[in-house]
Amino acid sequence: MNLVFKVSCNNYSIWKKEFDSHKERATVCDETRTTVGKINDKSCMVMLYDVDMAGMQQLMSSDYLKELTEKLEILMKKCIPLNH
Repeated sequence: MNLVFKVSCNNYSIWKKEFDSHKERATVCDETRTTVGKINDKSCMVMLYDVDMAGMQQLMSSDYLKELTEKLEILMKKCIPLNH
């Protein structure tokens, strides 16, 4: 499944650095096609392709991502699944 969603946070630059360095994401999607589009200093759009939804749910519940979500006040809005 492909996903498109909006991410809001308190600091896009820090979020992007963490996002880019999070290698585990490649285990649940086609990382070669991942796309991020900055909207402003506090939000962006993300597109993920060939997502393993069960794997993504497990990844999102990791302690690392829970802590990062709290620290950067991350909200993911309007997640839209797209068919191939």
